[in-house]
Amino acid sequence: MRLTTQGGYLSLVAVLFIVIIGFLGTAVVYMIVGSATSTNYFTLSETALYIAESGLIKATRFLLTPTLSNRISCAALSGNSNLTNSAFGKGALTVTTVSGSPFAVNSTLSSALTTSSTTIPVVSTTGFATSGRILIDGEAINYSALSGNSFIDVTRGINNTLASSHVSGAYVSQLQCSLDSIGGIPNVTSALWKRELQQKVELQDAYAVGVNASGDFVITHWNQPTELAWNNISFSNASNTTLNEIDMLSNAEGWAVGNAVSTNFIYLHLLGSTVTVLSVSGACASQNLYGVSAVSSKEAWAVGVRYQVTNCKNGNYNYAINRWNGTAWTQLTSATSPSIPANGTSANISNLNAVHVIDTNGDGLGDFGVAVGDAGTILQYNGTTWTKETSPTTQALESVYVVSANEAWAVGAAGVILKWNGTSWSSVTSPTTTELNSVVMLDTQGTGTASTGWAVGNSGVAITYNGTSWSSQNISGVNFFGVKMFSQNDVWAVGVGGAISHWDGTAWTSVTSNVTTQLNSMAIVSSKVNPISAWQEIFP
Repeated sequence: MRLTTQGGYLSLVAVLFIVIIGFLGTAVVYMIVGSATSTNYFTLSETALYIAESGLIKATRFLLTPTLSNRISCAALSGNSNLTNSAFGKGALTVTTVSGSPFAVNSTLSSALTTSSTTIPVVSTTGFATSGRILIDGEAINYSALSGNSFIDVTRGINNTLASSHVSGAYVSQLQCSLDSIGGIPNVTSALWKRELQQKVELQDAYAVGVNASGDFVITHWNQPTELAWNNISFSNASNTTLNEIDMLSNAEGWAVGNAVSTNFIYLHLLGSTVTVLSVSGACASQNLYGVSAVSSKEAWAVGVRYQVTNCKNGNYNYAINRWNGTAWTQLTSATSPSIPANGTSANISNLNAVHVIDTNGDGLGDFGVAVGDAGTILQYNGTTWTKETSPTTQALESVYVVSANEAWAVGAAGVILKWNGTSWSSVTSPTTTELNSVVMLDTQGTGTASTGWAVGNSGVAITYNGTSWSSQNISGVNFFGVKMFSQNDVWAVGVGGAISHWDGTAWTSVTSNVTTQLNSMAIVSSKVNPISAWQEIFP
């Protein structure tokens, strides 16, 4: 009887053990299946994220590709067939622009900024994107949000620009396309898994100026107000004259200088959406200004034709170096502060053709600069004084570009190329003997040395620098007087008859300028390293 009872008990335990094992097995299987399903859901969600990110990359390429014929304007991006429910991998993507794009707007600082300010207060933030990038005096700043009339959560001095101090009233500008990208699986319209990202892209901006036409100042503007085109914004004025050079601080501020009118220097101040003509007395007859360099809203420099110190017609000559101090333009002498070399004979003092001054410490004032001119003249600026440097050439120098206090380049007649290495100037082997009229260099690594560069000149000559040496890449038969570059494979040149040509990394292509007179100079506004702000995810 006891054995029977014990056997029944063991049987019951065995049955319970089998049930428990079965339950645990079912649970384990359920957990494994659930885990696999969860992992699969996670993988599909991540795939949708990657598709959305790819959409941002694809749209940005359309906005900024060096091949102009393949570009899409910000205004035309939404609804483009290549970006609307476009198949990609296991799903599809759709990219549109955020309402308000392209954002082309400016304001002014309501109070001064230090180099470490973390909030940017302006008169008004109306019209600006809720996040993105702004420019002030050439400094590029990213911001994450708006708070009233301030930009907050800012990152100062991005893209090899310098965090700088800025005066109250300095212009704050934005030219931006804000993108929204949705990645969906299996598609966007009926997605089972979907992720949404937004990214901001700084758009290109450029100006060119030239010989006056029929009583008009001649100015043409790239990408504004019509995108992907040069827009003629020439206008009439009583002081109309030929404009020889232009330099821009941001999308909203810059300077152009030109030939003297009677006994007045002519300066054009581009501010916001207006152009103000400043006719400043003190010039001698034909004392034209050939070069201009804008450092900040409180400093700019202009150079030009030498003049005789006694009533413009007797005695020694002075170099023509003029300075903007944020309020007015003044002509410098050996007795002013800053000072220039003492006056001298016609054999010692030459016309100056170009100038470039930079701010290396962020105080908004230039502390290193170079001016070049006829007879191989080189003047150098140290923040207080201009001094004459020993030049390795007697050829006329037409253009100068300062990369840093340790590197600068100058070009001129007979294809001459000079380089400053931080200590002295020396001649560099040139691939041409044709006159070079303009040079531009690009430091892509922020090391203070150029990794690429271009120079253009007469008879369609164009030469390029690869970080080590110069080689030829001719454009066409006309003379070119100005060159600027957004990147190594995105270069513009301007010249005779309103000629504008664009280099896309493979070939030079003629582009309509919408003006017919000679263009002497151009200026660009855009980040040359990274025009893209980091993406952020949008959650429903």
